[in-house]
Amino acid sequence: MDQKQIRKVLRASSVVQAYAHQIGLVPTRTVPALIVMFDTLVTESLLNKTTRQLFLDGHYALAVEEAYKCLNNVVKSRSKLTADGADLMRTAFSPKNPILKLNPLKTESQKNHQQGYMDIFAGCMTGIRNPRAHEHRYLDEPDVALEMLSLANHLLRLVQNAKLTRSQSGRRFKP
Repeated sequence: MDQKQIRKVLRASSVVQAYAHQIGLVPTRTVPALIVMFDTLVTESLLNKTTRQLFLDGHYALAVEEAYKCLNNVVKSRSKLTADGADLMRTAFSPKNPILKLNPLKTESQKNHQQGYMDIFAGCMTGIRNPRAHEHRYLDEPDVALEMLSLANHLLRLVQNAKLTRSQSGRRFKP
């Protein structure tokens, strides 16, 4: 079964489970089901290693925080920037002068893609990572954590596939 088919089955089963739970036929998701969902959605090796045990131990908010700290550190490492969080993302993915290019940036759609993802990366640092890093007793439900971990997985894959456009000294590489 490929990833697309797995996601389709998971969506369908999620709808059935939600309805069954709503009418009182089943308890909330079991740990084995959460493990299967985690392993299906968090496929990037580094992210999986960083967050799996935390998630399995029920530390959902901490797993999410660690995922976005991991994402931040990978962007920092690839871009060789010293900034952090939203500022790092805005500099690394800037559509006008990117260090990490998600596409060739030739068409308006490609420029919009770069701009949109820059905003998503920056927003994740501000809206997902920071509240968990700065608030004590921050709790996430397992389903919500899986959604955020899945997004981190997607973003990490984009970072790993992005084209580096500058050297550490700031000079452009020749294409």
